[in-house]
Amino acid sequence: MTQLGRRFLRAYYRCVVDSPRGILLTEDREGGCVGFVAGFVDPAAFYRELSRRRTQLGLAACAGIVTQPWRLMALFANYRRAHGTARQPPGSRTAELSSLAVKPGGEGRGIGSRLVHAFIEAARALGADRVMLTTDAHGNDAVNRFYLRLGFTCVRSFEARRGRWLNEYALTIRGD
Repeated sequence: MTQLGRRFLRAYYRCVVDSPRGILLTEDREGGCVGFVAGFVDPAAFYRELSRRRTQLGLAACAGIVTQPWRLMALFANYRRAHGTARQPPGSRTAELSSLAVKPGGEGRGIGSRLVHAFIEAARALGADRVMLTTDAHGNDAVNRFYLRLGFTCVRSFEARRGRWLNEYALTIRGD
């Protein structure tokens, strides 16, 4: 998503914030944001909203596509995946962790772990009993180990688009 530019990211995260079951959390330190996590409960409902905003999101992605036209294929592949999810029955108790970022230089300080744990608690409070996420399967060993250390299980690997393999992780969470 970052390759589509700031305007696209603003539009996408605005969808997360506007979603009644959206989750966007930050960790702030020394007067600035050092990391964030984003996602939502009931992926089908969230992706239906993205579909409704496809023109706005498409226009926001134009700057990223104009500079690198191959990104258009990636955008279509992601749209197809989201559209497929949007067709699932509503009311899912699954949360999708869609983004996690830590400011460069902040790695290894527990920021990512704290953000993921906070996301899990927020998802639980919104009625989720499971958290899912996807991340690149290849060339991403540290991130894959990170999610395994946090208790996630790799439930499948799949080719998202030609040559790009993703690992899908799941974590069952219990309500108190």
